[in-house]
Amino acid sequence: MQRFSGLSLLRRGLTGHRDWQPQWRQAQPKAAYDAIIVGGGGHGLGAAYYLAKEHGLRNVAVLEKGWIGGGNTGRNTTIIRSNDLRDESAALYDHALKMWEGLSQDLNYNGMFSPRGVMMLAHTVHDVQVFKRHVHANRANGVDNEWLSPEQARAICPLLRTDDIRYPVAGAAFQRRGGTARHDAVAWGYARAADALGVDIIENCEVTGIRCDAHGAVQAVETTRGLIQAP
Repeated sequence: MQRFSGLSLLRRGLTGHRDWQPQWRQAQPKAAYDAIIVGGGGHGLGAAYYLAKEHGLRNVAVLEKGWIGGGNTGRNTTIIRSNDLRDESAALYDHALKMWEGLSQDLNYNGMFSPRGVMMLAHTVHDVQVFKRHVHANRANGVDNEWLSPEQARAICPLLRTDDIRYPVAGAAFQRRGGTARHDAVAWGYARAADALGVDIIENCEVTGIRCDAHGAVQAVETTRGLIQAP
């Protein structure tokens, strides 16, 4: 895998960007793998990367019916935050947020994570009740979350109009560690890093069926590029 650094970007910028390598191989599907992951979005590529990096399982294929970063991963809100009502989900969200903080360094690829904070504005009594419930649930799980008055929200975001007649701001839930990220860039970073560990990233390969034996165990997947076996 070609490593990125400030020096490498400067050097290739001065030479017309002629020496960049493809970010991942155009792998051809093999007859069989130890594991097959259906879908080359953030979840699928992340699973492939950590299977290879943390568990040493590298004979893996990620099958994507379109192109990497072309699905829902590349079309979301970009918001990164800890936020849920269930204890288990709150812990999972917060673990993910901590991973985001060092993900670009881990992947050697800029996911454009910006921890600028996430503020959720409440405009109605119902909003206030729902958001406060989330704030209290997070704080009960040791996750930072704050309830702000309209004045406190405006102090953090001076451009905010809290007295708008149509959409008055009744308060806000705020997580200072939250922020935004470029999710399609994260998909590309995961694909690149997984490929470097031996994972086959196979685009334009739609899974049309899953074959199982008489006991329901998976044997193979049917795809638009042929049958691929996996246990």
